[in-house]
Amino acid sequence: MKKGRYPVVFCVGTPKICGDSLGPRVGDRLKQAYDVPAYVYGTTDSPVTGLNFRSYLEHVRVFHPDSMIIAVDACLGRKEEVGKVKYSLKGLKAGTALKKELGRVGDVAFLGIVGESGKDNFGSLSGADKNCVEELAEKIAAKIFLLCSILRLDYTS
Repeated sequence: MKKGRYPVVFCVGTPKICGDSLGPRVGDRLKQAYDVPAYVYGTTDSPVTGLNFRSYLEHVRVFHPDSMIIAVDACLGRKEEVGKVKYSLKGLKAGTALKKELGRVGDVAFLGIVGESGKDNFGSLSGADKNCVEELAEKIAAKIFLLCSILRLDYTS
């Protein structure tokens, strides 16, 4: 396990599209409601999007080289999966729902399924249910807070 001072939480998405706003909403909660013991990148006021993804990723690599990276993003899935959270121990590949190749990020990842995958993925992200996105953001933020708190205990021992 990486042993940087604090973990990094890398929340991907734009607040301009309801479904894609999951990452920034998680970032907001972690900073405001939870005061999480981690470096948080990606909030509503300062989102990590397709336009600045690589520069944020480079910043994290330079300034937090030994920190565990926890990545957060919205994703699409089967109809019965909407509203669930997926976990990955391989990080995530941002932008795949819209066929963008932004790159892989994270040692672990939390993916919130905000809509159904299909022919119109942009439409699915745009038309995502706001309440579903809010509930996912809260679930994911709570789990990340717990994970960061456990990691913090490990860092200080």
